[in-house]
Amino acid sequence: MFKLNYLVYLHPRNSNGKMRQVEKEMAMENNNNHIRLSKLWMLATMTIALCFGSCSKDDDGVLPQPEQGAEFRTLLQSMDWGTDTCFVYGHKIPDVDAVCSSLAYAKLMRTLGYNCKAKVSSPINRETAYIARVFGIALPELKTSVAPQTRLILTDHTDYIQSVGGSREAVILQIIDHHTEGDIKDSTIPFVRREMVGSTNSIVYEMYNELGVDIDDETARILLAGIISDTRYLTKSATQPIDSLAILKLSSQLVISTDSIAKLNQAMAESATDYNGMTDSEIFFSDYKEYDLNGTFLGFGCLSCKQDEMEPFIDRMLAIMPDLMQLEGCQIMVAMIDNLVESTGADPTKPSYEHDGMYFLYCGEGSKDVAEALFGPSLREGVCYDAKGMSRKQIVPIIADMLK
Repeated sequence: MFKLNYLVYLHPRNSNGKMRQVEKEMAMENNNNHIRLSKLWMLATMTIALCFGSCSKDDDGVLPQPEQGAEFRTLLQSMDWGTDTCFVYGHKIPDVDAVCSSLAYAKLMRTLGYNCKAKVSSPINRETAYIARVFGIALPELKTSVAPQTRLILTDHTDYIQSVGGSREAVILQIIDHHTEGDIKDSTIPFVRREMVGSTNSIVYEMYNELGVDIDDETARILLAGIISDTRYLTKSATQPIDSLAILKLSSQLVISTDSIAKLNQAMAESATDYNGMTDSEIFFSDYKEYDLNGTFLGFGCLSCKQDEMEPFIDRMLAIMPDLMQLEGCQIMVAMIDNLVESTGADPTKPSYEHDGMYFLYCGEGSKDVAEALFGPSLREGVCYDAKGMSRKQIVPIIADMLK
């Protein structure tokens, strides 16, 4: 394992018991200090970028790791690629990070000489559709299942329950992810790149640079979209220096100003929370993942709502959760709802609404104990509140430990 600050590099046959402890420590550190760290990260990123810019005109803005690129090329040559196309998939109900990371990584593999193509296993969301229109991104085709022995590369997930249909009978060659290890065990996969960063696209950005592969403008737009979305323009607590650095370098390449990035982020966020014309069930499932946590099936939705509309919105979600839990076959169903408060000030580049903590909804046997262990006493039955705004990928490993 190679670790640099908060970046974790996990390679085949190098996994050990320290990995989950490192991830837990990072999650708690981010949760307790994310506001302070965000400012430090931005400062550190700008300092690193300036250093790289002055040290070498050929440097792409990531710490040089030439041995990783050479070792990876050798490993790729030894993989059993089969004779047909290898499909690259993000998770089910794909968000921008899942779609863009699959596109960018499939292109990286093709550039290196491997027959790979990105696909999606379920329809894209509204934010992905929006940024695809703005950036002119050609979206992957829908393919809901694969045949046995199909070669797969997975991005932005590491659980069979989140993967394309047929993945258990497929041959998974690689995983590129920024979540903790799921039920697709790293030890069974030829290559795993797992880093606790804000966006899977930041990992893909690193790999392009490590391998010495040029990032053309089309790929730069794909990577930039994914990082902006999954870090909410560097404001989410899981954001790391490489996310900031990647945005800086990619936006510079595309000649997009910081004001334009901020406005783009605002529009993307608004499209992600546009529930107009959707049923309550469609809203709940608009950003939803399932997890098999030691035999307990957890359904986890991520939503947003304006503060002045929060109470009736919570009531609506709580009302449908028991039926959805039964429909999905989950033992526990939860949802985090970002609390959006109206921004102050007249800066047009700032979002109209800002996150101010989040409400955590729970349903199912034992869910109250889990929620209150995480966030303290319930505000009312089925509802807790978290002022710090933990992310889903930070919460899930903690719940998994509780359920052991």
